[in-house]
Amino acid sequence: MNRFFILFLFFFLSFSLKIMAQNNCDQNLKHAEELYNSGDYDNCIKNLEQSLKDCNFSKKKKENALELLAKSSLDQDNIIQAETYVRSLLKNNPYYELKETDTHEDFDLLVKKFDVLPLLSIGIRNAGLQPKFQISKTYSILEDIDYNAPYQTNKTILLYYGYIEYEFRKNISVNVDIVNFNIQYNRRFSKNGDWTMLYNEKISFIEVPLYVKKYFLLGKNVVPYASLGVGYLRIREAQATSQIAYSNEALFTEDIINYSSTGNIDVMNMRNKNNFEWLAGAGIGFKFKNLGIFIDARYCGGLNSLTNSSKRFENSALTNNYFYIDNAIKLNKAEIGLSISYTLKNLIRKVR
Repeated sequence: MNRFFILFLFFFLSFSLKIMAQNNCDQNLKHAEELYNSGDYDNCIKNLEQSLKDCNFSKKKKENALELLAKSSLDQDNIIQAETYVRSLLKNNPYYELKETDTHEDFDLLVKKFDVLPLLSIGIRNAGLQPKFQISKTYSILEDIDYNAPYQTNKTILLYYGYIEYEFRKNISVNVDIVNFNIQYNRRFSKNGDWTMLYNEKISFIEVPLYVKKYFLLGKNVVPYASLGVGYLRIREAQATSQIAYSNEALFTEDIINYSSTGNIDVMNMRNKNNFEWLAGAGIGFKFKNLGIFIDARYCGGLNSLTNSSKRFENSALTNNYFYIDNAIKLNKAEIGLSISYTLKNLIRKVR
C-alpha cells in the first residue's frame, strides 16, 4: 500500500510540475507578445529565444513564437536574423500560410521569398500489369511448323510495390521503384494433326525502373505529371513444363507412347538474366500537405531479348522430344494503378 501511495505521489507531482512549467511557458509567450506590442524588441527576442530552449511548445505555439522573432528582427532592420527565423518557421510548418489579418508587410514579403520543395518522398503503388511478348526473330527445328506461335499472356497481374522520389528541382524529380513479379506464358504447336505440343513457362523478375517526373500545377492541389526513363529487369528464375500428345495415326510402332510430359524444367541458362527497357508514363493526383494520391499509367518497352539465342539448343530434351525452340522475344508491359506518397523531408529555399 505504501509503495502504491509513493508511486501515485511521484506521478502526481511530476504531472503537476509539468503543468506548472507549461503554464509558465504560455505566460512567457504572452509576455513576449506584450513586449513586442510595446516596441521592446530586444527583450521580446531574449524572452522568446530562451522560451524556445526551455519549453516544449506545441507546433502552433512554436509557430507564434517564430513569427514574433522574425517580425521583431525586421523591426530592428536585422534582415539576416529575420531570414533565419523564417527558415525555422517554415521548417516547423512547411505549409505555413500568411494570415489575411497580418499587417506586417515586410514579414509577408520575406516569407514569400522562400519556396518549400518536397525534397524526399516515399510511396506505394497498387497497379494492374498487362504483359505482352513481342517476337523479334523466329527460329525453327522442323518444317511445316509455325514457330511464330504467339507467347500468350492473357492474365493481368496485380502488383504492390514501393518507390522513392527525390525532387532535385522544383516540380522535377527522379524516381526509383522496386518491383517483384512473375509472368506465365504458354505456346502451342501442332503438325498436320500428327501431334500437338504445349509449352508453359513461369519467369520471375526483379524490376528497377529509374525515371524522371515533371509536375504541372493545375490549381492549388491538383497535380498532373509526365514521366520518362529506363528500367532494369533481372530474371531470377525460369521454370518450364512441356507436353506433347500424338494422334493414333502417328503411332507407327509400339515403342512410341501417345502422350509425354516433363515438368520443372530449369531453363534459366537459356535466358538473358540482365535486361533493359524504356518507359513512359503519366498521371494526375491530389496533393495535400505531405500526402499525395495519384492515378498512374505507364508503358514499358523491352530493349533486348529475354531469350539467349546462342543457347536455344541448350536443352536437348526440349528440342528432341518436344520439338521446342525459343524465339528472340522482347517484353512489353502496360500498367495502370493507384499510388500514395508521403513527403519525409522538405527543402526550404530562398528564391528571391
